[in-house]
Parts: sequence; structure tokens; C-alpha cells
Amino acid sequence: MSDNTFYTYLTALSLIFLVGCSESSPKPEGFPDTVSCVLTITQEGAPLADAMVSLVPADGAKDWLFSATTDASGNAKIFTYGRQEGAPKGKYKVVVTKTETDQSRFTPPADENDTAAMDRYMQSTANERLNSYTLVESVYTNAETTTLELEITGRTTQTFDVGKKVREVLPQ
Repeated sequence: MSDNTFYTYLTALSLIFLVGCSESSPKPEGFPDTVSCVLTITQEGAPLADAMVSLVPADGAKDWLFSATTDASGNAKIFTYGRQEGAPKGKYKVVVTKTETDQSRFTPPADENDTAAMDRYMQSTANERLNSYTLVESVYTNAETTTLELEITGRTTQTFDVGKKVREVLPQ
């Protein structure tokens, strides 16, 4: 590849990246104005990674979805419908969920092309239930029971602790 071709591709890729990172379309009708909101979620004082954090308006309105997933440091940068950073000003209940599924009993055959083995595997697991667990105390996983509350009046950063570590079976 010549240097000119390389730089042409590099320039085109850079333009695609810049256009993709900019707001390509105007906000939809009725889309709320938002302010930055970063929450830190801890469990027993340690960062809780890979937890889903949702803000539920305290007034019960369900017009928009405000959520994020925590990173390794327990930080969750809230987005409105995953489209715009932040959430509108207001009062919220904070819901935190984290689940895991034990799939150890469900190991498929090593050779995917072995149809007889795949058929036996499918038959043996057809009526089995996956064991799924919540890793957060149930009080925090529901807007009606959570004790975590937040008021956004401007740029917001706040830390919430979701109590002790648990591993409770989720209802099927």
C-alpha cells in the first residue's frame, strides 16, 4: 500500500470516527434536557463492578430511561436512553442490580459438528433450569423498596453502598 493510499484511508477513518462521535441528529421531540450524573456504587465499601444502575423518577413518571453499568471502579455515568449523557434535574430512587448465572451444568460438546452429541446435550438440558442469582440485597433491586434516593439539581456525583454481599437464587 502506498503512503498516499494509507493516509487517504487514515483520513477517511478519522472523519468517520469524528462524525460517529458527534451528535448526528437533533434531540427527539420531548427529549429532556440533562445534566451530568456519575454515581459510584460500592458493596461493603468496595467498588461494585458490572452492576446495572437505574434512576426511577420519584414522582413515578416512566417517560424516559436513565441508566448505566458500573465500571471496575464502581462508577456509573448515567445516560438518558443511552443517547445523551446525564439525567434531567429532579428526585429519583436509585435501583441497583447485579446477577450471575451458573452454567456449569450446561457444557456443550467440544465438537459442535457432532450432531449426535449435540442432540443428547440438547435433550439433557431441555428441561433444566439455569441457576440465576442476585448479588445485591433485594431491597435495592426494586424502585418500590430501595432506600437509595438522589436529587439532581446540577452536575451530580454521589456514592451509594448496597450493603452486604449476597448470592440469592432468583425466582424462576
